[in-house]
Parts: sequence; C-alpha cells; structure tokens
Amino acid sequence: YGGTYPGPTIEARTGLPVTVRWINDLRDEGGTPRTDHYLEVDLCPHGPNHLGPTPRTVTHLHGGHVPAEYDGYPEFTDLPGEMSEYVYPNDQDAATLWYHDHALGITRLNVYLGLAGFYLVRDDVEDALGLPSGSYEIPLVIQDRTFNSDGSLFYPGPWQDHFFGDTILVNGKVWPYLDVDRGKYRFRVLNGSNSRTYTLALDDGATFYQIGSDGGLLEAPVPLTTLTLAPAERADLVIDFASYAPGTEIVLENSAPAPFPGDPGVGVVPNVMQFRVGAADGDQDPIPGALRPVEPIDEAEAVMSREFEMRRFSEPCAGSHWLINELRWDDIAEYPILGSTEIWSFVNRSSA
Repeated sequence: YGGTYPGPTIEARTGLPVTVRWINDLRDEGGTPRTDHYLEVDLCPHGPNHLGPTPRTVTHLHGGHVPAEYDGYPEFTDLPGEMSEYVYPNDQDAATLWYHDHALGITRLNVYLGLAGFYLVRDDVEDALGLPSGSYEIPLVIQDRTFNSDGSLFYPGPWQDHFFGDTILVNGKVWPYLDVDRGKYRFRVLNGSNSRTYTLALDDGATFYQIGSDGGLLEAPVPLTTLTLAPAERADLVIDFASYAPGTEIVLENSAPAPFPGDPGVGVVPNVMQFRVGAADGDQDPIPGALRPVEPIDEAEAVMSREFEMRRFSEPCAGSHWLINELRWDDIAEYPILGSTEIWSFVNRSSA
C-alpha cells in the first residue's frame, strides 16, 4: 500500500469519519497494469476457479465498525486500474485495528506480499491517560516469511491449510533491533502471519504490561511474562527499560510451536527482534492503574442461547472447508436483536 511494506499507518479519531480511496495500481516491470498475479495461484479454491490468476484486491478494515458496503467483501474486488472509495465512520472506542487485503481465494497471497497496515483509532479517554506517545509509541507487526535464494518471497503454489515461514520479520525487516531509551514504550503488536501463532516473552523473563487488546483498552493493566497471539490478533503492551544498564541487549523471543497448539519445540522460530538500551532517560511516567470502564454483561439478561458446532471437511481439489452447524457459506441463519444479550457457545470439532 502506498509503495511501502507494511502499508502506511492511518491514524483516526473517534467520531471523525475517514475516506480512503483504495486504488489497484499493480503493474508489471514495464509499467503496464498486471494481468496475472505475482505468485503462483492455485485455480481450485473458490475465487480463482472462476476469476483466474488475476491480481485482484479489496481492502478490509479488521476490527472496524463499518457499514457493509465498506467492509471489503471478498468478491467486491478491483483489477489493476480500478478503485473503490470507502468511508470509515470511526464510531468506536480507541483501538488498534489493521487493514489488509481480502480478495476471495487469494487473501493469503496478497497479505503475504505485504498488503497490510495499521489503522489506529484514538479518543479523548486514551489521550487523558498519559500513555507513552510520540517516539515512545511504536506499532509492531510480526510476520513469518520464507525467501528464495535470490531474495524473492517463496510461497507454495498449491493451496494448503497452513504455511509457516522460517524467518521472522518485524515491520518488514528480518530479525531487526530497536535502540531504546531507559523508560517506558508502548508497543502496539499485531500478529500479521498467515498461520503462525506466537508466544512472546523477553529473554530475561522480565514483566511487561498489557493495556489493550483487539477491541481497545483493557479495564486495567495486566502484568505478564508471556503473551500468546494468534494470527490477526493485537495486543497493546508497555515495556519499561528504565532498570536496564546502558548497552544491555534484550531479545523478544517466541516459543510457540507450529502448528499451535502442538508438541513443544516443533516448528519454533525463536528470535523475533532485539532491544538495545541506550544511555538517555525516556518516559518515566507511571502506568495508570485504571484505563477505561468496561461494563460487565449480565448473563441473567440473556434472551437466547445458541450453539455453533464447527468442523472441517475436505474436497479433492479445493482442500479443507469449514462448516458451522453443518452449513457452508449459507445465508444468515441467526438474527440477534441489537442491544440484546445472548449466550453463544462454540464447539471445535476440527480434529474429528
């Protein structure tokens, strides 16, 4: 997006709509609009089976409260030379969102090639907390990739359930380091990998604090020594480097097996990035003990209970598909009433 990987970080404020014009300007080396994808496209899955290996794009704002027409529906794609204009109302609390491609049947390829970026919603409640900001607030997208011998990206051609790269990238760089001052940093962490889950920790076992998740700020900071993030999941973290001597090097490590959960040590790529502590003092302000009020949901007010049983089935050509209550891509079957309380139970039978 915009010629950068990851894409530009968009900053928005609650209640102020943002209009984005998403233009598919993918071109070949000669400068003409591309007619085929940059990677090999399996023509079996739904999408490529009738649209071919075209480099289609459509952008989804992940976690955004948006009207249906601006949601980035997988079949509302643009070919090179086409564009779509989306309006994001930002009628939600401050939160760490992200935007990414959502084209039917090739989402995995387009995101793998770099079509993803941060979208940060801010509000007055967050501003009043005095959290680390400016150069002490840094979005970090963690992704795994595999490279060919010439440095180009490798991705298997035939569709498969999982793909795990052998190299970790943070903000598009392989195993990078960050020079930090002796103080607090706010890291907005996104697992941008296609399949890999991460269990993150500092190599010295130090405590850090989670202050937010996918939906925004938590009610209060949570002290942690490890954090597990599934694909597309976000965590808002504060790490304090004030106690470290200048010259200290700290590694952000990963211990999650791949696939996850699985046998310990299997498929692990351990090193994520390094922090190098400098001599300058940084943000010394305390983390607020209360972040935002979170209204609890009273189960006694539930007007309906629903159960969703999820399982996979396989087809010879298109691979695995998910069923929900034995239905596949069916029309809407549940109609909850806005403002009501329901209890939803999910049963995972994917190994059955």
